[in-house]
Amino acid sequence: MITKFLQSLEDPKQRLLGPNIWFMKWIGLILPNNIFLKIVYIFIHELVTFFVITQYMAIYLVRSDLDQVVENVKISFLSIICVTKSNAIIFTQKRWKQVLDYVTESDEYEREHQDKIRGEIIDKYTKHCRRVTYFFWGLLFVTFLTVISSPLLKFLSSQDYREGFRNGSEPFPHIYISWMPIDKNHSPGCWITVIWHASMCSYGCSLMSAYDTCMIVIMSFFGGKLDLLKARSKLALGTSGNRISDDEIDKSIRQLYHEHILLLKQSRLFNSLLSPIMFLYVALCSLNLCAVVFLLASATTATQKLFLAVFLLFGIAQLFMYCWQSNDVQIKSEQLMYGLYESEWWVANAKQRKSILMLAGQFRIKHVFTAGPFTSLTLYTFITILKGAYSYYTLLRK
Repeated sequence: MITKFLQSLEDPKQRLLGPNIWFMKWIGLILPNNIFLKIVYIFIHELVTFFVITQYMAIYLVRSDLDQVVENVKISFLSIICVTKSNAIIFTQKRWKQVLDYVTESDEYEREHQDKIRGEIIDKYTKHCRRVTYFFWGLLFVTFLTVISSPLLKFLSSQDYREGFRNGSEPFPHIYISWMPIDKNHSPGCWITVIWHASMCSYGCSLMSAYDTCMIVIMSFFGGKLDLLKARSKLALGTSGNRISDDEIDKSIRQLYHEHILLLKQSRLFNSLLSPIMFLYVALCSLNLCAVVFLLASATTATQKLFLAVFLLFGIAQLFMYCWQSNDVQIKSEQLMYGLYESEWWVANAKQRKSILMLAGQFRIKHVFTAGPFTSLTLYTFITILKGAYSYYTLLRK
């Protein structure tokens, strides 16, 4: 059943981004052309934004209780990142569509003109994109179940809490801490709040899942495109058994030059859209991981430890996928010009060697994805964030 559903998401017109585009349209990150539906989606996005504001209003009201603040900050940080992602893509639709159109058209071109070697590269990054997409969807679903079920399991696993709830000394266990204009600790307000929180959690997890998987797939495509350019540059002068004419060599080099410029232009556009969001995420990630580790160390029950471990796994996995994929693109961009040196350049004439040198100079330009103006998204950044989170944790423990 699940296999049939996933197969139904495949689009012959978008063989790489098919499932990702479907999810982004379904959740409203890609707005429809219908004016009424567009207004409805924007209203829902801003309703989620309002909910995040109420979370911070509630945290401010309990600011004197450090344990309660730390417990709720771990989710509130993710909430603000979530609404930042959704609002950023909603209000920059035209620029995002430029990137998505380029990825779709460029991928289709490579598939239509593939040979055996290029076909292997295409199959490799396509399978990688599907694995990452479905893994992350599954991870977000598990995280969603963990978040919405944590109050219930807290109630069931703690005898003291149940006694306190019956005698009125403990409040009703909610999914989030947030401001509500009704009494959220007594019926019917408590159940209205539960439905409201569950709805916001479901939509927020869907937003993050759709956004993050699409971004990772786009970054993976950039890496695959660099591999394809490298493979084609090896054959720019033909092979020893199949020499090509000067006009064909000139055309091949011009095409590689043009495609790399277009790739560089689109990767920079993509980075300009993603970089501010990743800066916010990197800035908050250390504090968020610190809060989760702090709660994990102070948890008293196996259920609490399990839920916090799942939450910690999600935070680390999300950050790692961005940093690893970006690091992979950077390495491939640094190795791109080696494809020219693996061609039969020694049999080329002076004019052809000059063209090869100019193309090699173009290929030396690096593709780097950044988190704001301060750091690049690399594995080194990932390790630095983990070290920072541990430093904050040791400071908080003292």
